[in-house]
Amino acid sequence: MSYLAEVISSAEEIEVDDINKKVPDLKLSIDKLKGELVQYTENVYIKYSGRPKENKKMLTTAQNLENEINTLQKHAENAVKKQLLKANKELTEHVETLHTIDFSLQVLLRMSQVNEKIVEFTTQLDCKEYLRCKQIITGLEKTLADIPEDELVEVIDELKFYVKEKSIGLAHEVENIFKENVITQRKDSTASIKISSNISTLEQALLAMFYNETDTLKYNSKLSEFNRFLWNNFFVPIVDNIVDIKIDQNEKYSLVELVIKEADKKSEYGVVFSNIKTLLSFLEQHFSFPLTTPDNELTTLKYIGLDIRDNLSELLIKHCLQDTIPSTVEGLKNYKVVIEETEKLEKALKHSKLFSEDATPLIEYANNIDILFINKKCSEYCVQSEQIMKKDLHDMIEVGEPYDPDNPLDCGVGQFLQCCISKNVIELLNFCEKILQQSIKGSDVNAGRILVTIQNIFRNYTKLVPEYHNKLLKTIPQQVALFHNNCFYIAHKLIEWNGTYLFRLPSTLNISSTGFELEVCQLRQVGSEIFNNYVKGQMKQINEIMKDSGLEEVALAGELQPVTEKCVRQCIRQQELLKTVWHKVLSYQIYNETLGIVLNSLCTNIITPIVSFEDISTNLGEQLVELIKIILSRGPKLFTDSKEISIYVSSWYKLNELNFVLGASLMDISDRWADGKGPLALQFKPLELKTLIRALFQNTDRRAAVLARIQE
Repeated sequence: MSYLAEVISSAEEIEVDDINKKVPDLKLSIDKLKGELVQYTENVYIKYSGRPKENKKMLTTAQNLENEINTLQKHAENAVKKQLLKANKELTEHVETLHTIDFSLQVLLRMSQVNEKIVEFTTQLDCKEYLRCKQIITGLEKTLADIPEDELVEVIDELKFYVKEKSIGLAHEVENIFKENVITQRKDSTASIKISSNISTLEQALLAMFYNETDTLKYNSKLSEFNRFLWNNFFVPIVDNIVDIKIDQNEKYSLVELVIKEADKKSEYGVVFSNIKTLLSFLEQHFSFPLTTPDNELTTLKYIGLDIRDNLSELLIKHCLQDTIPSTVEGLKNYKVVIEETEKLEKALKHSKLFSEDATPLIEYANNIDILFINKKCSEYCVQSEQIMKKDLHDMIEVGEPYDPDNPLDCGVGQFLQCCISKNVIELLNFCEKILQQSIKGSDVNAGRILVTIQNIFRNYTKLVPEYHNKLLKTIPQQVALFHNNCFYIAHKLIEWNGTYLFRLPSTLNISSTGFELEVCQLRQVGSEIFNNYVKGQMKQINEIMKDSGLEEVALAGELQPVTEKCVRQCIRQQELLKTVWHKVLSYQIYNETLGIVLNSLCTNIITPIVSFEDISTNLGEQLVELIKIILSRGPKLFTDSKEISIYVSSWYKLNELNFVLGASLMDISDRWADGKGPLALQFKPLELKTLIRALFQNTDRRAAVLARIQE
């Protein structure tokens, strides 16, 4: 072995011996330090007797031990590598012991650091350095969370609990600082905000509140409560009420106070804008603090803006700017003043950071004045049209071309037959036609908007009028007839407008193919439906009256009861009342067709039971003839031309033939049947006529012969 190798080997042996001696000593030192640190922690955080100097001494000891362990570990590992072939078991055990000692030391070192930071926290809290306190607490929570599990679990848990208590206490203290320095009050119609001049303490408290908060809008702080107070008691009243706002200041506080003067009235837009600027100025001067460091990107006013900016935009637009939209062309020309003032307000909101730099909701709204103007005018048109629709229906006027019964074909398509309509329909049509004429002269956008508005007005007519006049339309026949005529007259005029105005509207609207077609269909449908429902109601009444007439039970009694004639007369009287009301209201054709349907219902109620009787005595036959004569004599008078009754009453001829059969002989009946070619054959089926003959005449050879001649 060379001299150099001997020297190196000798040095390594000395190094190994040194490790073997020092490892047990280090283990004893660590155990001693652990005991001291546990005792210290228990004294400070369990028994509440503080020893900050002792902790500092222990921290220094722990750091020195850490350095010594690191040196020994390094030497031991080098020695292990060189002695590996010699399998130095003792040295390997020492290395493992050093790793265990180092683990325990790391735990003790972090606990000592925690104790040191707690001492610093107390000092900073006394100095009201709330941001630094929050930073220390945040660091402590992370350090304690990162300490690996050790036999000192109980002591570590005590430290975590202690730090949690300090964190909660800090949160309460900074909230109290905010509450003491920012005082909000509301009493009756007065609201105020008083802000302390001690801005450094307030700023520290706010920074601490928001330190390490990733989602500031969800942070439940006093500032969130302040936002709600500011919104409900300042911004909303400024826009919605007439208010006074004033600012006062002294050495201790700055004050802004709002008093609601008239709760049910609004200030004009200029006053609203001025009051908002006054409030913004106060907030910028006395409540503009950073909430984050070091960039100061988030401030109190930006925080408020994040919370309320969308609602504030909507409030100003819907409750203020919307009221500034003019109703006249002259007002539209002068609207640039409002646009300029709106732009100034939006700049003030951006400067205060309540609005972001790229937000332009107010000026965008104001710059759309042309569209807003026509929208407002169209809304006003709809309101005015509804007021017209709500006028009485019975105030009527005659319109249309007279019906010529001698030349009915001359009353062709395109003509509106003479009838009565409500005067308010003329007013409504004139109103809408004037608007339509204006649209021809306007821009494409305006023309399209006005056309849609007119369409909506007439669609609304079919909904609003039946609803508003609901009770009258169900009970008063004149009102029903007028509404029917109104709908058809409006539809007639809309068809005319399709040919008169639509081709003059801008071609870009692409409406020439449809125009008012949908409205025409809807008007006719609703007008017919309501009128027909009323007519069905009249027929239902006739059916109910005749059901109580006892006519169906007459054959059993052998004679008519007085109630039967009374019921028939009641039905005729009901139709005569309809004639009185409808004769001059409905057009010639509609009037006669409608009365024909109602009278035909009565005729059917007479004919149907009689032709089913199995036995009709001579006396009963005479009574039935007299009963039918009531209808035959009074029925024709219901119509404009009594000679046309058979045109409108489909069972009129059958009623006449029934009347003939009831009073005729077998020979007369046979002659009138005329082998199925006579008048009787046109109205009665063979079975019906045979049933009548069997009921009227006794069973004789002559009756049998007549019955034999009546074949299908």
